[in-house]
Amino acid sequence: MWFFMIISYVLIFLSGAGLILIGINHYVNIWPTQHISFDLFVSLIFIATQTLIIFFFVGTGVNIKDYTLSKDNKFYKGILSIKRRLYPPTLAVTILFMITVIIDGAFFLGKVNEWWFHISYVLTLYYFVKSSIEQHKAFVGSTNIVLAMTENERGN
Repeated sequence: MWFFMIISYVLIFLSGAGLILIGINHYVNIWPTQHISFDLFVSLIFIATQTLIIFFFVGTGVNIKDYTLSKDNKFYKGILSIKRRLYPPTLAVTILFMITVIIDGAFFLGKVNEWWFHISYVLTLYYFVKSSIEQHKAFVGSTNIVLAMTENERGN
């Protein structure tokens, strides 16, 4: 559990740095090869991060559900409320990020106006911050649930 949480935090940081670099690369060509190759490279890290986070909470929820089948299900209700708060901003930032990358590529091919990139990029940055805060709260909440479960086991 701790390993995946630490990896998730590192990948969230890398995703944020990559997102900022995509914005910088849009105006100043900092990537030595083609512009789109940098966007695709960051996309791999970003999508892997969001997928890891979603699967972490799916797996944690399954483990808690299995634990609570014969016991009190307050722990499972807690993880469900965490997931309800976590999934919407996480999925929104993933979709907005992919839209931003596609629009960035379309702009450099001359197919769309640059304002579309500005709009999608600002929305992506906003939702990235929002989802990162929610992901941190979810990690803290799920850790507290697991600690409460193990404390229950130790107390019995």
